[in-house]
Amino acid sequence: MRGSTAYAEALPSHLRVVPRASFLVRQVAAPPTAAVIPAGEMARRLRDGGLPIAAIAEICNVERKTVYSWLDGASPREPGRLDTIFRLLSPYISDLGALHRVWNRTVDGHTLKAMLCAEPLSEPTIKMALSELSAAVKWHAGRDTARRTRAGGANPVIDAMPVASTDR
Repeated sequence: MRGSTAYAEALPSHLRVVPRASFLVRQVAAPPTAAVIPAGEMARRLRDGGLPIAAIAEICNVERKTVYSWLDGASPREPGRLDTIFRLLSPYISDLGALHRVWNRTVDGHTLKAMLCAEPLSEPTIKMALSELSAAVKWHAGRDTARRTRAGGANPVIDAMPVASTDR
C-alpha cells in the first residue's frame, strides 16, 4: 500500500481512497455544495434591501403577483434568472434602494435596468456596470443614512417650533 498515498493525492477533492483488503476502492464523496437559498428568501432580501416589488418583477421578467407568490413560499418555474440576479446584486444588498435610484444612468450606451431586463443576462457586462455605478450608489446610500439618522423629524423648521402643552 505504499503507492496509495500518491494515488490519493492525485484524486479530485470529491473522491477519496478507502483501503479494502489488498486493493483500493474509489468511493465517491458528496461534492461540496453551496447553500441553496429559496426563491422567497431571495425576493425578501431584495425587497428588504430597498428594491421595489415592481422592479424585482421587471428584472425577473415576471408579474408582480409572481414575486408576491415567491414571498409566500412558491417556487419559480425557472429559478436560474432569480438566482443570477440575486448573486449579481447581493454585494449591494444593503444599498439596493440607492442602486434603484441610479440604474437608469447610461453605462456604455445601456442602462443597468436594461441590462438586468435583457434576455439572456450578460453577467460580465452587468458586473462592469455595477462597478461603474458603485460611486453613485455609495453617495446615495450615504445620503440616505444621513437623512435617516438626522436628529428630529423630516422637517427642521417644524421641529424647531415650540409645541403647546395641554396638560394642566
